Amino acid sequence: MGLVISLVFIACKNGEEKTDTSTETAASTETKTEATPQNQDADATKVAPGLYTVLKDSMGIRVLMVDYKPGDSSAMHSHPDNALYVIDGGKGEFTAKDGSKQVVDFKSGMTMIGGAETHSVKNIGTTTLKAILVEVNRPNQAANSFDTALDATKVASKFYKPVHDSLNIRIVMVDYKPGAESALHSHPDLAMYVISPAKAEFTAKDGTKRVMALDKGMVVIIPADTHSVKNVGNTNAKVVLFEVNRPLK
Repeated sequence: MGLVISLVFIACKNGEEKTDTSTETAASTETKTEATPQNQDADATKVAPGLYTVLKDSMGIRVLMVDYKPGDSSAMHSHPDNALYVIDGGKGEFTAKDGSKQVVDFKSGMTMIGGAETHSVKNIGTTTLKAILVEVNRPNQAANSFDTALDATKVASKFYKPVHDSLNIRIVMVDYKPGAESALHSHPDLAMYVISPAKAEFTAKDGTKRVMALDKGMVVIIPADTHSVKNVGNTNAKVVLFEVNRPLK
């Protein structure tokens, strides 16, 4: 998986379009522009297509499903800067280009951020290892329109908890109880993974509203946006956000 073995120590557990109120899936918010892997010849999805599957690819952000059954191993492959969320834990052995090895014990709910790297991976445990891997390419472009004065982790810290912030990638855990509502806040470009199903109402700066069904396992890439959120369902809304600021400073 795309994490720098030398940075494993940083691991720990843990824009919607203007419209009238309606119920839609989050996928409708995506901006469609293709991302390019950092090293196409060693792209994990080409070198190990059964182990890395593209879920979304937009705005220079690519989301992969990683799925290694016990004994599965990949050939040497590369990832750009990336962030990881572990769905189902397991034990992976990473082999670097120089042949050095490191074993990582992945726990469910673990998150990591790592820089670009080339390695091979083998599941040496007894459980299937599943994870969401968000790869970040940094095109030569201006920084996106993230309003830092309205940073969600500051103005709505009750709901948005940052767990990692490195390489201008930030992993934020989100949890809204039924009926909970946040103040107006902003996010940069991001990828979102839904941990538990819920229904959320998003209100834009101009007051327009949209109700979105958040299905378990849903993945969506969303451009920088400012809005408020209310959980209008009867279950906790839990998601993980992979926020991306570009270019890298």
